[in-house]
Amino acid sequence: MAMNGDSSEDPFRKGAQVEVCLEEEGFRGSWYTATVLRPVSKKSSKKPRLFLEFHTLVTTDDDKNTTQPLREAVDHILVRPIPPRESRRSFRVGEDVDAFHNDGWWEGIVIAVLDGGDRYSVFFRSSREQIEFSGYQLRLHREWVYGKWVPPLEDGVKDDGDSSQF
Repeated sequence: MAMNGDSSEDPFRKGAQVEVCLEEEGFRGSWYTATVLRPVSKKSSKKPRLFLEFHTLVTTDDDKNTTQPLREAVDHILVRPIPPRESRRSFRVGEDVDAFHNDGWWEGIVIAVLDGGDRYSVFFRSSREQIEFSGYQLRLHREWVYGKWVPPLEDGVKDDGDSSQF
């Protein structure tokens, strides 16, 4: 279930699906899906953290030659619910979008509509790259502000309920 900011249910409870903004060099402007394993405790320190398991990021144990999902404690200000995503949408030149690329959602801007609207050229400010995507690999970029999505989901548009994958 996608959280749209209208629910009284805690979007950061144990088991909730969330997205995490990574601050490391080379990851700025990207969001990765994760599941909350342990929410912020009531006795949190000055920097409350959530303990998460990522869906697409893994860690490798070289000794055992195995990989497993990355688990990490993350500052709560870097975590948001999964954004709403319309089931069908066309994008226009100049619109801010998130594009599913390299296992995460990357913030970019549509700079060209191609193939009659089936493909889009997206520019990423963080990496200075321009990459083409199919429409199903894009979503409108939204910010989580004071418990609500900006811009909000448009009236009369159905939320497809799953933006964890394209």
